[in-house]
Amino acid sequence: MDTAKKVMFVSAKQSLITDALLNKIRTWGAEPFYVLSAQQLAESGEDADSVVCYLEGDAAACAPLHAALDAWCAKCGAEAVCVGSREQYEAFLRSFAPERVAEFFERPLNMERFLSCVVGKRDAAARRARVLVVDDDASYRQFVREWLRDICDVSMANGGEQALKLLSAQKPDLILLDYEMPDLSGPQTLEKLRALPQAEKIPVIFLTGNEDASSARQVLSLHPAGYLRKSVGKEELLAKVGEALAGV
Repeated sequence: MDTAKKVMFVSAKQSLITDALLNKIRTWGAEPFYVLSAQQLAESGEDADSVVCYLEGDAAACAPLHAALDAWCAKCGAEAVCVGSREQYEAFLRSFAPERVAEFFERPLNMERFLSCVVGKRDAAARRARVLVVDDDASYRQFVREWLRDICDVSMANGGEQALKLLSAQKPDLILLDYEMPDLSGPQTLEKLRALPQAEKIPVIFLTGNEDASSARQVLSLHPAGYLRKSVGKEELLAKVGEALAGV
């Protein structure tokens, strides 16, 4: 049996976003591990097949870690795949030799290209996660689909009734469900989903346009896998979806 590739993930801090990235690396068959400080890097030895450096936070504060990574890569003959904004990358290169950069990925990530670079081409037989987006707003459905398409296969339904019909032919790994809809509301749709043997265990994340605390309490009282306000940014959405899919 082939040994899984070990991926060193260097970042100044651990977050929901970095956790989601590590989960995606795992879905491609690799074994990622965090390095969050220069000291931890020194203790890691030379046991890594691939290196990712996730750029965030204050450039001056991160410089010692990046300089230590540069020295580690020089010693081990390794190169780092970098993820961040263009400004963060330019600051990173003040502490890290450009010739030791394997590739730079600007956020938002092209997830499949990033994973192919870090882990290698995935087995064609490996199945992508499937996410069903249920919302009566066509423009919002398409918006979410564009955000998710790099990390999973996305199908869409314009309401609760259509979602229930789709579930007779396909079983998604996760459902993103609008809380307020005209035909069946999100809570009514969830109740019907949980009555179906083929759908009762599918995790559901509610999407809500309401920002007030009472609406959040109402959503959470239904015990979904999570909830997101529709004003959420792309990286937080991807992190929440990645977290939910990691538990499937």
